[in-house]
Amino acid sequence: MAVRFPKKAVAWLPLACLLALLMVLSWDRASESSASSDGTADKGGNGLASRLQESRRERPAAKRNRSLSEAMGGSPEDVIEENLSAAQIHAFVSGRNRSMESLLSAFRLGGGKAYLEEALERFPDHPQVIFASLSEAHDPAKRLAVLENLKRVDPGNALGYCLSARGLLDLGKKDEALAELRQMAGKPVNDFTVANAQSDEEAYLSSDYPATKAKMAALFGSTKTEILRLRNLGDSMAKLQAEYESAGDSGSAQEVRDLQIGLGRQLQNSGTIVDALVGMVVEKSALAGLDSAESQARLEEMARQKETLTGNAERIMALMGDPAVEEGDWSLFFDRAKLFGAAAANDWMLEKYPGK
Repeated sequence: MAVRFPKKAVAWLPLACLLALLMVLSWDRASESSASSDGTADKGGNGLASRLQESRRERPAAKRNRSLSEAMGGSPEDVIEENLSAAQIHAFVSGRNRSMESLLSAFRLGGGKAYLEEALERFPDHPQVIFASLSEAHDPAKRLAVLENLKRVDPGNALGYCLSARGLLDLGKKDEALAELRQMAGKPVNDFTVANAQSDEEAYLSSDYPATKAKMAALFGSTKTEILRLRNLGDSMAKLQAEYESAGDSGSAQEVRDLQIGLGRQLQNSGTIVDALVGMVVEKSALAGLDSAESQARLEEMARQKETLTGNAERIMALMGDPAVEEGDWSLFFDRAKLFGAAAANDWMLEKYPGK
């Protein structure tokens, strides 16, 4: 059965919504504009915007297919944004014996803070629970306390150290921030996107959502808020590096630059398109001003990688409006995105539908 995705769903795609991707790209263009005065930095971004607009225009179908509402089991306008009802959430949580995963899904899918509070009370040392509580920690001191707890229970995850460093730099505590950055070096960055998506998909399925709709809503409904904060950490690290250089401390400046490059590459290996693009912006900021052949080659390599990532994402969005693509292939696509990352899933789909 062929299925055409709604224009709103297309607009939300690649991972954690198109808004996040466009935000990263706009940051990237801004950094390029500040580093260059030749006026060419924005050209690629303007082309992206126009191509995205074009991809959102519905293609005329050569033959009658099932409507989106019939194929997806709901209104096209609500495929991504719809939260579950209170009754659906209650049934899901009760059916899962109020497990940690079900409580967090209930919180994410509109059930309210009471579900997060229950998770914190019953599972206080679980990394996913502590990470979820960051969304309610708005005071800087409270955020740092939550992050201390996250590092304690999940020391192999770089994210707690990165976010702590960002908070400490905002408070002007450079030495403490540098110690955090040293701790994050070489560790993977995990914001639990895949684990959260799996649980949310199960919540949608328990409420009789069609499988493809459940997979899409769960996997592409994440906001990636904490990952997006790491772009600002990159800026702060670049500023710290410049301060060390101005003070004549070239050794510390080089250490910060190396840590920033490492962070950028850790993000680029994290599996999602948003993570990869944020990582490229962070690494480019670290390489800015370097005049070596090696740094220039790396910048050119990242430019090619970015073009491939964004170009493939646009092609996937165009396919979402193509009724010739079978619904089963979209189901496999979403599963592959969870297992192997968004870029690999895009490659798989585009190999199956070349020339689209």
